[in-house]
Amino acid sequence: MTGFSPRPVQPPRPSTLCLMACCLLALTGCATAPKPPPTSDESLPTALRASQDEVLQEVMTTHGDETYVCRRIRTSPPAFGVTARPDTLPGVARDGTQLAWDPLGSEAILVDAAGKSVGTVAPGRYFLSYDGSYVIGNIVAESQVGANALTWVRYTARFVAAPRPGEGRFADVSSIQRIDTSGGLPPQPLCELEGAHLLVPYGATYMFYRARGHAPAALPANQASR
Repeated sequence: MTGFSPRPVQPPRPSTLCLMACCLLALTGCATAPKPPPTSDESLPTALRASQDEVLQEVMTTHGDETYVCRRIRTSPPAFGVTARPDTLPGVARDGTQLAWDPLGSEAILVDAAGKSVGTVAPGRYFLSYDGSYVIGNIVAESQVGANALTWVRYTARFVAAPRPGEGRFADVSSIQRIDTSGGLPPQPLCELEGAHLLVPYGATYMFYRARGHAPAALPANQASR
């Protein structure tokens, strides 16, 4: 019984070996490339910088969504010299209002320097740690650094809560910076269905500060051992 003769295996050409080596090096580089450091405080717009009475406590990154709701808002008054009635402009009703995406806030997971999920960002400028401590931020400065990304913001701590005084990741936070943002803006400012919600993915770095002279807040035993 006659069988098929095996086909000889051709050795790879030198050009093929070179291409394979380059691909492997590229993949290795992508896997081991370190994350770029966050923008330094000294490089930020002056209004966004931490005060001289603060020290950096912790740096966190986040990936989540910026939430929007479609609402009817009043349009800006016509520029000087423009005589067109508001209701003759595209999308503007007779009462001078139009539907637009109104931001509600961020919904995201906070990740520490070790790559662990340690808390969340919630609408209302809440920064919540899994240990029970949290901060409510108050916007004191804002800057549109990138044309297609959320603004960079400096918050001061309007309210700080902890399970017990001095305990918890956010127990002594005095201010927070949101910097190095990516994404988070709706594809277009106007919308069509009033009351509709929109989630837009975003990423950012959050810099947490405490008052100079305050020791880092004590974490509960179950948190410190992680």
